[in-house]
Amino acid sequence: MTLLVISTVPNENVAYNLSKILLENRVAACVNIIKDVNSLYWWKETIENSIEIILLIKTTDEKYQEVEDLIKTNHPYEIPEIIAFDIKKGFDKYLKWVEDETRSLP
Repeated sequence: MTLLVISTVPNENVAYNLSKILLENRVAACVNIIKDVNSLYWWKETIENSIEIILLIKTTDEKYQEVEDLIKTNHPYEIPEIIAFDIKKGFDKYLKWVEDETRSLP
């Protein structure tokens, strides 16, 4: 099954570095970087307001745990956002491409 994993990061440097790590490890086929997202959230009993970047990570169920582990290891936040959604429908050739690009190399 193909997944869409969402994670937020604090800046472009982290966004590009984390995206590259995920791609180089073949656990993601594609990462979209969406800049200048205004996030409001509770943190340590206070409402915070931050400008963040959203990463849209295309991967597979088989690779999810590796994606999560790499994000946790390489993310500056104490508790990074890591949310995965099953992609139930989509262009068959694109979904196959995601699966092909995240296969382990021989």
